[in-house]
Amino acid sequence: MSGAAPAGAARAASGDFALLRRFDPAALHEAAAGWRRLSAAAEEAHQQHRRRVEGPLRGQWRGADADRAFRTMAGTERELDVVRVEAASAALVLETVAERMDQARTNLSNALRRADEWRLPVAEDGTVGLPPQAPADRHDPDARVQRQRDVLLRAQLQQRVDAALAAAREASDRGARALGRLDADVLTQPRLFGTLRECAADTRQVAADLGLAAPYVPDNRDPARSAAWWRSLTPGQQQDLLALHPELVGRLDGLPATVRDRANRLVLAQRLDALEAGNAKGSGLTYEQWGARQSGLRALAERLDGEGGSGGPDGEQPLLLLALDPDGDGRAVVATGDPDTADHTAVLVPGTGTTLNQVPGQLDRIALLRDSARQAAGPGQRVAVVSWLGYDAPEVDGSVLTTRRAEAGAADLRRFTGGLRVAGGGHRSHLTVIGHSYGTTAVGAAAAGGAGLQADDIVAVASPGMAAEHAADLHLDPAHVWAGTARDDDVSLATGTTLGPDPTLPAFGARTVGIDTSGHSGYWDPGSESLANQGRIIAGRTPNPSSPR
Repeated sequence: MSGAAPAGAARAASGDFALLRRFDPAALHEAAAGWRRLSAAAEEAHQQHRRRVEGPLRGQWRGADADRAFRTMAGTERELDVVRVEAASAALVLETVAERMDQARTNLSNALRRADEWRLPVAEDGTVGLPPQAPADRHDPDARVQRQRDVLLRAQLQQRVDAALAAAREASDRGARALGRLDADVLTQPRLFGTLRECAADTRQVAADLGLAAPYVPDNRDPARSAAWWRSLTPGQQQDLLALHPELVGRLDGLPATVRDRANRLVLAQRLDALEAGNAKGSGLTYEQWGARQSGLRALAERLDGEGGSGGPDGEQPLLLLALDPDGDGRAVVATGDPDTADHTAVLVPGTGTTLNQVPGQLDRIALLRDSARQAAGPGQRVAVVSWLGYDAPEVDGSVLTTRRAEAGAADLRRFTGGLRVAGGGHRSHLTVIGHSYGTTAVGAAAAGGAGLQADDIVAVASPGMAAEHAADLHLDPAHVWAGTARDDDVSLATGTTLGPDPTLPAFGARTVGIDTSGHSGYWDPGSESLANQGRIIAGRTPNPSSPR
């Protein structure tokens, strides 16, 4: 029988066979590591620019010149984000190609070892042949049977060689196509807005070019599982996810606060860039909605940047963006101080009418709460306070008279506080959850359901009802449930109706807190007993039950 290769078998005249045999993935892995270092350096440069340049200047510089300068600084930060994301994309491409090529080389090596076992020769172009046949063998029945077996084995082996070469070529072609998209034209063709939007589109297309499925990310149902998943990743995998899929990482309860902040700041920059590069038409929003969302995100970004300096004397970052969802009325979770390292942590849940546009005002409140708690806790104690707008707060309409919005956000609040318990590893902070107005209804609904909020103390300020009949229903010793309402706060007119009994009444079973402020929004007035008492509870101390009038 002839020793020629089967019809249709692939040829590697270009030297692909020899190249694949010699392939060493080390060079591609090294190149990928270099791109990853560049991505990390761009992120670090962005953070340093925000903390040491823009942040301090925003607190001091005003006027037309300042506005122009800040626009230029914003452009610089966008370009650094582009470098961060595209460099991470390049690293992903190179790592993917290296792994696929190395697998193809391994498959080829295995095929060649089998060729040696079967005594089948393989030419320099990858063609599998047959062993030489002596003239006498053509008339030997046993030799003819062996020859037929060799022909079948050669066909199998040729398929394996061809498949390995085809896989290597496909990996190379996909990688070349994906890398071709990362040409940095968003940097060489400067424009005010749209660079991050185009960059995000490029990275999505890179994944499509490589044929990559969406990465596995937990479903955010179990903070402990999310925390374990994050710790199981290599630093490179973590960096890639932060740069290429920040929207998936930033939403996960149980991850470190600083990790979520890095992810969500990039999400914020991308969403704001997309809004500022477009217009209401085609966005599905009215002009008023588009403008409100843009102004809300810009105000949040400026506030985060404006407090992006080195922080307080304990070196903590002043603000951490733990969650962001601009859709609808918008949701945002922001911490002042790091909950993962704090000795005392508080979560403030706002009430009726709170939207993304009101978040800057909520940040003022948590800053005052943190200062008050620091004074109560004493030197050396770290305090973090979180503004948790993680639910759809009701408008001033019929929805405020039902527990529907509170019940809808209850599981999210429980998951968030559960995430605080696992994100810090073995560190356990004294945790206080404070609700204001309808926020107390949300806190009560969350605390009464499931396994509760895992809080050490719960505070209801200006509560219209906590969606519970008694403090003992909140999965907490009633001695650590506190309630207080100003005498002239009109919210008292709504208590005992549809949202539950007044938590300041003895029958509810909570302990009352001394309140010396007026109205529905004065509970954080600087120097007030109302603020000081909340600070004492956050610090694990007993508040004053009454205060002078």
